[in-house]
Amino acid sequence: MTRMADVVALAQRGDLIAARKLGESLLAARPKDPGLLHLVGVVTCQAGDAARGTPLLRRAFALTPRDMALRVNFARALLDVGAYREAASVADVPDAPPELVRLRGDILKLAGDPAQAMAAYRAAVAAQPGDHAAWNNLGNAALDAGDGDAAVMAFERALALSPGSALIQRNLGKALGAAGRYAQSVERLEQAAAADPSDALTLLELGRALNRVGAHGDALARLGDAARIDRTSAEIFVAIGLTFAELGEFDRAEQGYRFALQAEPGDAQAYLNLGILLEQANRLDDLAALLAEATARLPEGDVLAFLKAVAARRRGDERGALALAQQVQGDAVDTVILNQLIGQLADRLGNTDTAFAAFRRMNEAMAREPIAARFDGTEHRRYVESLAQLTTPEWVASWRPVTVAATPPAPVFLVGFPRSGTTLLDTVLMGHPATHVLEEEPLMARVRQGFDDMAQIADLDEAAVNELRARYFRALAEVAPANPGKLVIDKLPLNLLRGPLIHRIFPDARFIFALRHPCDAVLSCFMQNFKVNQAMASLLDLTNAARFYDAAMGYWQQSRAVMPLDVHELRYEGLVADLAGELRPLIDFLGLEWDDRLLDHQRTASDRGIIRTPSYNQVTEKIYARAKGRWTRYRAHMAPVLPILAPWAERFGYGPLDANGPLDGASGAVE
Repeated sequence: MTRMADVVALAQRGDLIAARKLGESLLAARPKDPGLLHLVGVVTCQAGDAARGTPLLRRAFALTPRDMALRVNFARALLDVGAYREAASVADVPDAPPELVRLRGDILKLAGDPAQAMAAYRAAVAAQPGDHAAWNNLGNAALDAGDGDAAVMAFERALALSPGSALIQRNLGKALGAAGRYAQSVERLEQAAAADPSDALTLLELGRALNRVGAHGDALARLGDAARIDRTSAEIFVAIGLTFAELGEFDRAEQGYRFALQAEPGDAQAYLNLGILLEQANRLDDLAALLAEATARLPEGDVLAFLKAVAARRRGDERGALALAQQVQGDAVDTVILNQLIGQLADRLGNTDTAFAAFRRMNEAMAREPIAARFDGTEHRRYVESLAQLTTPEWVASWRPVTVAATPPAPVFLVGFPRSGTTLLDTVLMGHPATHVLEEEPLMARVRQGFDDMAQIADLDEAAVNELRARYFRALAEVAPANPGKLVIDKLPLNLLRGPLIHRIFPDARFIFALRHPCDAVLSCFMQNFKVNQAMASLLDLTNAARFYDAAMGYWQQSRAVMPLDVHELRYEGLVADLAGELRPLIDFLGLEWDDRLLDHQRTASDRGIIRTPSYNQVTEKIYARAKGRWTRYRAHMAPVLPILAPWAERFGYGPLDANGPLDGASGAVE
């Protein structure tokens, strides 16, 4: 017994190696002594050699299975060597002490069984309701199980027991976000950051929470603070990259991802997001190089399968790409991005059921995102309907007469329902040396700031109208300054809902109205991953999208009827069938000289870099006709909305939506 005491004394002095060696020498003479086996096993594990200590504990446990202290140490050793199933079994015993109950929760959590882990932690807090660590663990297990509300409750109890814990504050902030309480999530994480401003992980979570609510500038500041504290965290640099991408600063987004790979060369999320960015920029050679690097560094799994699918699609191997994309099963790849890819590939291959189901999953996931969750998809249609009540001949006639400045000349507004060929058209027009084309910059939204009620524009005096006109050009100079003499073409499709405001400020404005078959336009919108705002939320559901189309087109026609808008209508189908033939009248309308560079849209697209519309990967292709009458393949899926769209198809000359399908001129190309 004295020699065992010597082992204990050596271990207590911190000389674990000497303690282990002495213990092993004693075991040579007493190999079945459970107490000695237990002691030497624990000392060996404490010395950092759990693989060597665990068999000793197993032998001791076989001899004295009722020894609870031994059971706890054996289960902990099994946990350390990754033997989760055996560890959970050892820890599962009636009347277990609280320490063992909580340890079983730890084991089950690491084993990937959050539901059982929650049950174990609930038993632990029932046994020791004042144990803040057990409540914190219960919250973490609830987060893993996807139960945000249960996580919030557990972390709130933990924080009540340990109110000074910045760690629990951070966990509670994460849980509030998971429960959909986004503003409270930001508030709690701000409190956690104030409690421990040097904690990079808290700042990281705060940055993510701010991004979720659209506060990207604030998020960037917090993430920058986190990076200054910890320059080795790939997670922080990936979050910075994602934030810059949200802000449209794609070069800096790429830099963030590459910093992440410097910090951790095998970081899968950095490879994933950098690959997505390179593909969206049509930098296919760089994507191929990145994929080769990722293949060498990453294990086979969801991220690598997705990147390979993206590359295969851009090589034209849709079938192989779909097979790879459908292998992705976990949550490493965003649900929205994954299902959009699956839907696009299945659509290309003619598998409409698979495609439509994928697009529905994509839209359902988008609708659950924090910003989208603010809307039910009907708000913007109801806003348009309110505009329609206002926009009458009598109202326009009541406008106070004004004289507007002649210079700078009014921009040309390229409008239409989304997915009606505006990206192809703006890319083509960028090829003309005398144009300055804006790619969906919300300048008119900035002009409108301060108008609570559009009815107010009727009473604007001359100074106010000219100030609004000047505000537009100041905003233009800020975001995309134009060289003198260039014709500004402001492409933002839904500016077709701003006809009165545009006409009030720019009575000399010209409009290019891009038109496409209503069914193809609405279906294509349903298939796209738009950045969600009030208007785009209308497109997450096929019925809402069709009703929004009906309201938007009705209002555009009404605007044209009550105001002398100068409009050139250009059909998507005609543009595809005869690009030069459709462009020449348009160029005449714009007062420009013909230039053959207009026809080289692929070169123009390649020079653009990141294209911030869903057609980024199409405008670099030759004009194609594979989307001709695409909606007819989805007739069964679109049946509920055809009565809404049929009157527009006939009004625009596409013919009736009969059972035999369309439809003269219903071809397709870049959208």
